[in-house]
Amino acid sequence: MAEAASLIEKYRVDGGGDFSKAAEIHQSILSFKPDWESYEATKAQAHVLKLIEADAPAIKNKSMIQGHIQVVQACMNIMASRDEKPIQWLLTLFYDMLREDSSSYAIFEEASKQKIEVYKPLMALLLRPGDNYTADKVSWLLSAVISHVPHSVTKAQVEEFLSSVLDSSKTSCSELGQLEAITNLLKSDAFRKFTWSEPGIPERIFRIQPKSAPSPHLYKCIFAIWALSFDQEITSSLKEMHVIKKLRETLTYSRVEKVIRLCLTVLKNFLGNKSLCEDIVEEGILEAVQQLEFEKWRDAELYDDIKDMAIQIGSEVSEMSNFERYERELQTGKLQWGFIHSSKFWAENVLKFESNDFRALKVLASLLQSPATDDTTLAVACHDIGEFVTLHPLGKKKVAQLQVKEKVMELMAAPEQKSREVRREALLCCQKIMLNKWQDMEQVPK
Repeated sequence: MAEAASLIEKYRVDGGGDFSKAAEIHQSILSFKPDWESYEATKAQAHVLKLIEADAPAIKNKSMIQGHIQVVQACMNIMASRDEKPIQWLLTLFYDMLREDSSSYAIFEEASKQKIEVYKPLMALLLRPGDNYTADKVSWLLSAVISHVPHSVTKAQVEEFLSSVLDSSKTSCSELGQLEAITNLLKSDAFRKFTWSEPGIPERIFRIQPKSAPSPHLYKCIFAIWALSFDQEITSSLKEMHVIKKLRETLTYSRVEKVIRLCLTVLKNFLGNKSLCEDIVEEGILEAVQQLEFEKWRDAELYDDIKDMAIQIGSEVSEMSNFERYERELQTGKLQWGFIHSSKFWAENVLKFESNDFRALKVLASLLQSPATDDTTLAVACHDIGEFVTLHPLGKKKVAQLQVKEKVMELMAAPEQKSREVRREALLCCQKIMLNKWQDMEQVPK
């Protein structure tokens, strides 16, 4: 009974659903006792194989195999057998052993040195029609070996493996099996960037919906994002995948401790990226994290992690909302789209533009008037003036004093060499100025 409980715990995501069925399959497979002498592929190593026990500690089985490395060759040979039972037994054995003790990868390191082929027999088994269990376990094992012994394969082989795993017409991998194979490869420094660049990989990861996905699938999705967060170039590209929105939805809908803890770790990694920090502020991550403090968690340390993250994000919110940051950017003469040009920023800071006799507004107007101002700065300046006109009680009056309406109208009708973005923002700005003018006219007594 204790063993069954241990297996159930092993095959569940912390706090997730009941995966007793997977545990039952696992136990059923390992209850089979292979007669290694009856298989031609393993007969020569049967005397060693029969000493390997499924319920033995990983370190014991590892030592046994390392001392007789040709056992790995025998294991690979039997992968071509049509008898599924010994194959599933070996796949499950390696799966459990490598997860229990990562030093067991030394077996495959040594096998590589001895020129024992692992990729081809496992790949042939993966491509063979069969059940989900076998396909998922062989894809997990192969991806794990590739990740930990990267020199044993070529990039062409990794590409073949990934395209096969993602193609349901070639393999019987389940959706979770696909995600596990991808995350294994993303752990590898050698293949992380290569894996991410392969067609279909980003979409496979990000199509997981936090509101409806099973907990194991969601955990693997967040795990993949965590692995990607160790590459600065990839991290920057995640903005286009709306990664912060994905994390916010996960924090909102998931109450699986393992998933939440991993989300917090990912956010910590992302705080070092300026662009993603802006998204963290704009997407309301702080509110989502703070809400977690009121949930009931089994792990008391998780409360501390939540509070620490709320403090760190709160600090970023204060920094991002700082009007001084806006003024510093104005002084550079170059404006870039970001949080300090968002509607949220303007709603919170519009009255601060009154400081120093509307100095910031005057600098904004001068950038708009200068012939040396680049197109992006012109577009942002038009946007900001439109926000000021809309939100400040004296917006229209102050903008009229600075005589920028004519320049805005000029940009609105600018020739094609001016960017479409400039013309669009100038049009919106002019509409806001005119709208306020019409509103004033309606208020005149008749």
